[in-house]
Amino acid sequence: MQACEHCGTPFMPRRVEERFCCRGCEFVAAMIRGQGLDRFYDLQGGGTTPPVRSRPFETHDFSWLPATAGTAPCSGGVGEFDCSVEGISCIGCVWLIERLFLRVPGAIRAVGNPANGRLHLEWQRDSACDLPGFARDLAQFGYVMAPATKGGEGRASAELSGRLGLCGAFALNAMGFSLPTYLGMPADFQFAGLFRLIAFASATLAMLVGGGYFAGRAWRALRHGTLHIDLPIALGLIAAYLGSLAGWIAGEERLLYFDFVATFAFLMLLGRRVQTAAVSRNRQRLVRRSPLPEEVRAQQGLLPLAEIAAGTRFELEPGRALPVAAVLAAGVAEVSLEWIHGEADPVLLKPGARIPAGAILLGREAVSVTADEAWGDSLIHQLVAGRDTDRGSPRFQRLLRVYLVAVLIFGVAVFAFWYLQGDWRSGLQAMISIFVVSCPCALGVAVPLADEWAATRLARAGAFARHASLWPRLARVKHIIFDKTGTLTLERPVLDNPAAVESLDTSSALALARLTRGSLHPVSRSLLEALGVRGQRLLEAIGPVQVHEVPGEGVHCSAEDGTWFLGKGQSGTELRHDGALVASFTLSDSLRPGVADAVNLLRSRGLSIHILSGDTPAKVARLATALHLPAENAAGALSPQQKAARVKELDRQDTLYLGDGANDSLAFDAAFVTGTPVVDRSLLESKADFYALGSGVNYLAELFAAADGRARGVRRAFLFALVYNIAVVTMAAGAWMNPLLAAVLMPLSSVVSILLAATGARTCGIATSKKHHHGLHPTRSDVRILAEAGVDAVRSHAA
Repeated sequence: MQACEHCGTPFMPRRVEERFCCRGCEFVAAMIRGQGLDRFYDLQGGGTTPPVRSRPFETHDFSWLPATAGTAPCSGGVGEFDCSVEGISCIGCVWLIERLFLRVPGAIRAVGNPANGRLHLEWQRDSACDLPGFARDLAQFGYVMAPATKGGEGRASAELSGRLGLCGAFALNAMGFSLPTYLGMPADFQFAGLFRLIAFASATLAMLVGGGYFAGRAWRALRHGTLHIDLPIALGLIAAYLGSLAGWIAGEERLLYFDFVATFAFLMLLGRRVQTAAVSRNRQRLVRRSPLPEEVRAQQGLLPLAEIAAGTRFELEPGRALPVAAVLAAGVAEVSLEWIHGEADPVLLKPGARIPAGAILLGREAVSVTADEAWGDSLIHQLVAGRDTDRGSPRFQRLLRVYLVAVLIFGVAVFAFWYLQGDWRSGLQAMISIFVVSCPCALGVAVPLADEWAATRLARAGAFARHASLWPRLARVKHIIFDKTGTLTLERPVLDNPAAVESLDTSSALALARLTRGSLHPVSRSLLEALGVRGQRLLEAIGPVQVHEVPGEGVHCSAEDGTWFLGKGQSGTELRHDGALVASFTLSDSLRPGVADAVNLLRSRGLSIHILSGDTPAKVARLATALHLPAENAAGALSPQQKAARVKELDRQDTLYLGDGANDSLAFDAAFVTGTPVVDRSLLESKADFYALGSGVNYLAELFAAADGRARGVRRAFLFALVYNIAVVTMAAGAWMNPLLAAVLMPLSSVVSILLAATGARTCGIATSKKHHHGLHPTRSDVRILAEAGVDAVRSHAA
């Protein structure tokens, strides 16, 4: 294995001299070194970042930028606005983006935040500050600007951080003004009442700010008929606060838990903030837009999807997915059905042809279509209707239910015992102490930290968790179900004869770059990436020309030295100059790197492997045979509904589904755990439990390794919590627990739980570190698999 010189990703080189995992990393590295920005690598610190992949070679739409910047706030002639940036991941990225922005006339400063993927820009309003130009330059370095993400997630994180800060201040106040009492301050001291009042006020504010957060979430969960970890936390806080209030009124010192309330609320908020931090970062890492448009252009203007009815005539724009089944009204169109059927080969359609919903237009010009159905009846409407929800862990729900019932029954029983003995005060103290000390405070901090460590480990393999409940659910997985096209295979064909591109002279390389620039066709995009740095430099130095497309045949252009054509020929995809053959390119489907090794590793864990695909049964069967999967575990020619039905038949809350297209959406909703490799035209990363960047599949090994480590750490912390709770509940039942002891034991038990969780998570060792396969090239095992499967060469032409 070799580490990419730009992103640090391990990959399997195809040639000895290869130094980069993908053409994108090679291109960006050349840009950085060519422009004297090498400090980026010093600031990167040798860490691993997600591969650049094809971002520098894609055509990005920044038409939203002038309007957004034009309405941005302005103070003293300085304009400023925030946006999202895909690709920002470290302090080196922040430095590089700032240096690039300062080159723009009128630029003042750029501040990036890798934690949330946000970028803040400030510039002189009266200057000729070219923000769209800056966005295009930034894309050349692999960073894609997009409108700032809207929604409640960022606000929720900010609100949680604010609550945490306030509770920290309240906890310090409460502890500071309770400490004199513990140190022997007499009750008749002149400031004793004031100290107690300040501690009460601090605890009350902590209850409102911190306790209100947990109580509100617990109540909402109960209204939906589920239990949540916030319920015992809220129960402990409420019991401690109300008991302290009653003790203060009655003059019972042994019931005063005010400092406990404030400190407990702070620690629980700290654990929750740690737990949500990684999930929030991963959710905001991607800013790419779905190919499904939010509105279409009709005769009456822009039309929301909900208003599309049968007979509505509208335009389908290049790169966009057709929202409803429609008839091609005029012209010839080339579309991709991979999003819905899994078939990678483009399809040529003539006027009058019916186009299924979800087809993506590959041409360079919009086509006119007539809707066959309303948006509400569309298959795509059904596919995107699934909500992005965290499904939780059923096992944890059952355990939490038993735990809560046991604590409540035991607390009331202890109070009844003391009451029958004629000492209701001791009974009340004992019951409140049981509710307070039995609250899972240690696990409330240790488990979120174990989640964070697991998410960090997974991120180093190029995959990112989006839901905290992913980890306990992974422990139940027995079946792994793969989609084929775009999941087991790469989303675009691989060039079999790269020497044909490398051997082109300057004029031929320029012509190929011009003909493929801005194309959505998978073959054209593969060829443009194969040109790499050379093609981009030629386009920048000499410039593009007008390209004309003939759907189903190819593209051509008139240049300074004659006419060039790229398209279908007898020997594959051909580049011709004035009719004469210049070069011929052959491309073929390719497995994602490391598929064979990943399948073998998963099988060695006792997992059952399945393939459900919309691709032809023959292709699926050949691949299944090559991967040594039973014939009954692989099925092709499946519709989205059939995929979902097969998953439901198999699932016993133990399936992991991996897919990449809209045709996998219903199966996603049926599966217990879901994941997706992020591809160019994806839908599922917004609803998956985790997603992966890069082209390999080694993240699957690290996914289960991280889950194993996290489970080991949690088991250790849980065992300690069990022993701890038995001991302290016994003390509380005997009325030997007091506020000082509780205040000491709570943070101490949390520290011990954290240490146990940390050692468990970090000592788990699945031997996967030597098998990282992020790179673009198949391993030797994958080459053998491809040969055995007889993967067909891609016969489509560049368009």
